[in-house]
Amino acid sequence: MHRRPLLAIALAALAGLALEQPTAWTVGVIVSRTGPASATGVLQAHAAERFAASVASSGVFGTPLQVDVRDDAGDPARAAALAAELVADGAAAVVCCTTTTATQRVAAELEASGTLLLALTPVDLEGTTRTFALAADDRTRLTAIAVDAAGEGKTSLALMTLATPFGDAAIAAFERALADAGRTLAGEARYPADAAVLTPEALWIATRQPGAVVVWGLPLDLPRALDALRARGYEGHVYARPEALPAWLLERARIGGGAPRGDGDPWTGVRVPLTPAALADRLPADHPHHDAVAAFVGRVLAGDPNAASPADRAVLAQVDDALVWLRAGMEQVAALGLDDGANVRRQALRDALIGLPTQALAAGAYAATDADRRAARWQGLVVARVGPP
Repeated sequence: MHRRPLLAIALAALAGLALEQPTAWTVGVIVSRTGPASATGVLQAHAAERFAASVASSGVFGTPLQVDVRDDAGDPARAAALAAELVADGAAAVVCCTTTTATQRVAAELEASGTLLLALTPVDLEGTTRTFALAADDRTRLTAIAVDAAGEGKTSLALMTLATPFGDAAIAAFERALADAGRTLAGEARYPADAAVLTPEALWIATRQPGAVVVWGLPLDLPRALDALRARGYEGHVYARPEALPAWLLERARIGGGAPRGDGDPWTGVRVPLTPAALADRLPADHPHHDAVAAFVGRVLAGDPNAASPADRAVLAQVDDALVWLRAGMEQVAALGLDDGANVRRQALRDALIGLPTQALAAGAYAATDADRRAARWQGLVVARVGPP
């Protein structure tokens, strides 16, 4: 005759336990699935959705982790509005965006609400405290180049870049990178944006015989610079800005010593800083990022690194990295047993990411401090060599 009271007590106890379960974690992802930048945005959305599927059963120590992917259609104003909606819905952090303009608008929106932003594009960190930049900036990439050159005994480096504001920024970044790596500047040659040949600039560089030359310009500038340098007798290392290298040429990128230059092929031997994911099918088993890249390939590419091009793998991996890093931070917060209030979680998550050791992931290595929220570190880049055709 006591069955009903006992059953009622048990059900009430279970209901109480259910009420005490931690609130689900939510991360917003804002990308341009449609619009002018959709070629990249579709990849970013795919990476976010595949990550979400991979953690559907585990979450954060059993607490559900929801990844809310939203489309800004290439409109920065819409991106900012979506960010505000995600904040209102309790998102602990936001990962965005496909375009730099949208990222900047979202950064301002999230700063006002105290919500963490992991930025996928270059972003101005001035005046922000909640934005972490995941995209390696020029200083970071040039530091990786300077360290690589130093590893081969090249103590002096020269720079070829545009005689434009772009070139001004490149020189400033190059000087800081050389200081970071303890290298010296052998000189800089500037050329106009409409230059069809770079003969005088290459001659000026070649006569100084630096240990290495860095060509930091536009896609058409690089082959012109390579031809001019070789014609003027320069036989040293040439490093290039990744965006200047044709996407198809990344298939020839390799890790290790430089290969002999191919007859009539200006590209062979060119060195370029890449993300580990771009070299997913070529990373040796003992590489520091090998396991992270393999895990990314399993989550996002169904185990086949060649299911996407090297350039596409870099895009996919960056989003996956953002979510992996955030989940590691969430686990730190959960372990502390803090209150589940949205604002408490947001602050705790930011502090957790700053407190985490450097994360060696698929698209790079990440660490942040209050003083430096340029999270992408040069140690996470791989300076690869273009092999012969």
